[in-house]
Amino acid sequence: MWYSISCFLLMVVVLNVANAQPLVPALFIFGDSVVDVGNNNDRYIVVKSNFPPYGRDIENHSPTGRFCNGKLATDFTAQTLGFTSYPPPYFSLKEKGSNLLNGANFASAGSGYYDSTPKLYVNTSKN
Repeated sequence: MWYSISCFLLMVVVLNVANAQPLVPALFIFGDSVVDVGNNNDRYIVVKSNFPPYGRDIENHSPTGRFCNGKLATDFTAQTLGFTSYPPPYFSLKEKGSNLLNGANFASAGSGYYDSTPKLYVNTSKN
């Protein structure tokens, strides 16, 4: 019984992805540096990863703002759900308006569950 239900659900997933239809209409991601795709790139903040060696294993071999060399778990999840691109960073200067209808990544490095976590990275210098 469970085997036939599992096979049916797998077939539904495969058919939806094969028809170039994502399984869900949008993908919104919240978190910290583990899933950040570059929200801090254009912000005045200490915690960034938009410089080498980050991104050397991703498609264009350039830093994207991810705290890894290649794809994140959320990138693999987006692929599995049938998306052709990854959710863009919400604070990206290029991604605004209707581009965000397929989802967005709100994760930001340096965020945390405790109020004291972001205070560790506050810029104390005066401009």
